Amino acid sequence: MLREKELDERLENLRKKLAEAGVKILSGNWGGKGGIACYKGQWLVVMDRHLPAALKLRLLQTAQKILNSEGSEK
Repeated sequence: MLREKELDERLENLRKKLAEAGVKILSGNWGGKGGIACYKGQWLVVMDRHLPAALKLRLLQTAQKILNSEGSEK
């Protein structure tokens, strides 16, 4: 299992990559939840700021996989 510092670094790197790809990442008080959606052509990742870092990382990794698979279908 990753150490917390390594996990935070991976999380931040993935956030940057997704932001560069045009994904809007929203963090706030969402009742302990998170999700991925495409709204009017804009990809969004919504996550509660209190989610554990490991769950945030999985959510961002899933978003990245969706973007990669969408790009390969074109």
